[in-house]
Amino acid sequence: MSAIRANRAIFFLLVALALSATAGFFAATSLGIGSQQTPSTTTTVNVATGPQGPTGPQGPAGGTVCPDGFTEGVLVIDHPGGQVTIATCLKG
Repeated sequence: MSAIRANRAIFFLLVALALSATAGFFAATSLGIGSQQTPSTTTTVNVATGPQGPTGPQGPAGGTVCPDGFTEGVLVIDHPGGQVTIATCLKG
């Protein structure tokens, strides 16, 4: 009798684990985690010579989720030392 209870508990534990894994997969898929988007536009900015400012804060790791009205694109910044390319959200 106790073996049946133990098997039933293991069965329900496995079902709960499978359901939580499925829910995690759907959540990650809907948020676009792990997907690689190809930038749709490239914008170039020419910057004049000037003093270097302080380093900004480190951004979060992971994919880019653009707000409404923005699309993922490549921002190219020209400056006297060369070019810097940034993948970001661009409006328009």
